[in-house]
Amino acid sequence: MASSIQSGSYRTYIASIIRPHSDQYLAANGFCGGMVIFALPDYGIQFKCQAEGQKIDLEFGAFFALLRFVESSLSTEKIKALTVLSSYPEFVFAFNGNSRHLLPNSDRERLFKERTATLEVTVSYIERHRNQALASPVDYPSLPEGKSVLVKSKLTDTSSLAFQPIQKGIRL
Repeated sequence: MASSIQSGSYRTYIASIIRPHSDQYLAANGFCGGMVIFALPDYGIQFKCQAEGQKIDLEFGAFFALLRFVESSLSTEKIKALTVLSSYPEFVFAFNGNSRHLLPNSDRERLFKERTATLEVTVSYIERHRNQALASPVDYPSLPEGKSVLVKSKLTDTSSLAFQPIQKGIRL
């Protein structure tokens, strides 16, 4: 772990899940059956968000969410390179240059170029049972030794916060 942090290169993981609705009330009220997930094990971070879409769309959603998070929340960490590991072969093969999922002049390609202008990104395959994005949050350390909390809250006024147990998620 220490060597990747010191070199500025990080192994990250993405995944997506699509499940049929088991609760008819949630399905009737438009709640999403899918989920996008990314993980940065070096920092003990795992992100999950409900989403709706095709499997490939959700995988790209997790990928772009990861890049956005690194750009916005870890900007002070001097991250130079990311290895993004996915268990979905169609997503991994989308970067070989001949894919219909990352066509030239498409919105995905434009977004990919914007997010990777200052960051070297390598996309690789990993077996599903080794994909740490799919690991239980209990398996993550709360904080690596010698590190302080990196993600700072942008909230200044907490008096307007309200408990919201269920949110609908995003549509991709």
